[in-house]
Amino acid sequence: MTTKKYEFDVAFSFLQQDENLAIQLNSLLKDRVKTFLYTEHQKKLAGRDGEELFNKVFFQESRIVVVLFRNDWGKSPWTKIEETAIRNKGFELGYDFVTFIPLDKPINIPAWLPKNRLWVGLERWGIESAASVIEAKIQEFGGDIKIETVADKVHKAQEEIKENQNRVRILTSNEGLILTHEEYNKLILTFKQQLDEIKLSQSDWHLNIRENQNQGIDIISYGYFLTIQFYPSASNTPEGTYVFLSLWDGVFDERGYKNDPFNEYTQLEETRLRFDINKQNEYGWSDKENSKNFKLTNEVVEHWLTIFFDAVKKHRLKNRY
Repeated sequence: MTTKKYEFDVAFSFLQQDENLAIQLNSLLKDRVKTFLYTEHQKKLAGRDGEELFNKVFFQESRIVVVLFRNDWGKSPWTKIEETAIRNKGFELGYDFVTFIPLDKPINIPAWLPKNRLWVGLERWGIESAASVIEAKIQEFGGDIKIETVADKVHKAQEEIKENQNRVRILTSNEGLILTHEEYNKLILTFKQQLDEIKLSQSDWHLNIRENQNQGIDIISYGYFLTIQFYPSASNTPEGTYVFLSLWDGVFDERGYKNDPFNEYTQLEETRLRFDINKQNEYGWSDKENSKNFKLTNEVVEHWLTIFFDAVKKHRLKNRY
């Protein structure tokens, strides 16, 4: 425990793909403790020496550090700086101040990190439990947790009600339909950009990308087929409009007919997504039937390309080509 005064009670380190999770954690904590989240401080950080600033935040100014850990953490430019600051502080003071929340399976923690600095309960216990663990660690290191008054809770509840009312208003209006089309165009563009980058660097995957008859694209590699299709409704709101994604072992033509009627076609996975808005007022996609499992557009692309290339990889390894 320490009585030293800190600018921040907790600083979050994470890869860009986990920004939404970091924002959710930050939202649960920021009214009760002092947090550092890069996206919350961007305006203050503009024009300043990023390397010097991040070293200072993660080495000196934060009571504890929470790392949303993936195997690529420490390899991107910013997380590399943060890793250096964390290791330098750990070398001097030990690693009790840092908690790693692993997001990849299997967990491949850095060799320098003591195993007792892992908290592996996110998938089982959820984000609220993770926030409680962080609060307990802050208190262990001498931080104070602001106790919410009834007035604070009522104010927060009113803000949530306003945000939800605005969300419902958009999702039941022509404005929401326009946003749906814009976000779908962004989805397709993101798929194409990722695939173009892969095609340039990895010709052995024999990628074929084509337009289909449902305002989407088909992705083909070694007999595996991922289709992204758009189904608009007749309504002037987003209600009923959805995106369909499906992965197959077997290739269809652009009209959706089997190219090889003599071979068995196996559907490996599918989903239907509707346009949605999360609590941080970010646009993305949720399950069509129940509006659960919200993902940002770039997260949808990464999720489905990972599934697609994993399936193709297993096929290539099995057949040795």
